[in-house]
Amino acid sequence: MKIFLILITLALFGAFIYWRLRPYIVTARRVLGFMRDLRRVNRGEPTSETVRRSNTENERLVRCQSCEIWIPTTRAVVLNRSRRAASSYYCSHVCLERAAEANQPARQRRREGR
Repeated sequence: MKIFLILITLALFGAFIYWRLRPYIVTARRVLGFMRDLRRVNRGEPTSETVRRSNTENERLVRCQSCEIWIPTTRAVVLNRSRRAASSYYCSHVCLERAAEANQPARQRRREGR
């Protein structure tokens, strides 16, 4: 019975100490996290906020029609041909212009063939 009372007293004492030190522990964790992110920025690595954000977002990927790389739909340049036809996705306006220039000679050949 004495051991049980000693254990309860030690547990309460530990809880009291933790409760009193908790604000300091939280502050220390924030400072250390800031220093870790600062070191990562100096090395050129992504910070913990960037890593957390990219892991939580699930975006659909689409393939660029010109260079065939995969990009998220939020970054893609979309070309809607019509309501019925599928949309064309491009990674940049440069790829969109390249695709238009590549199709231009074919259009001219069609016009001349008529």
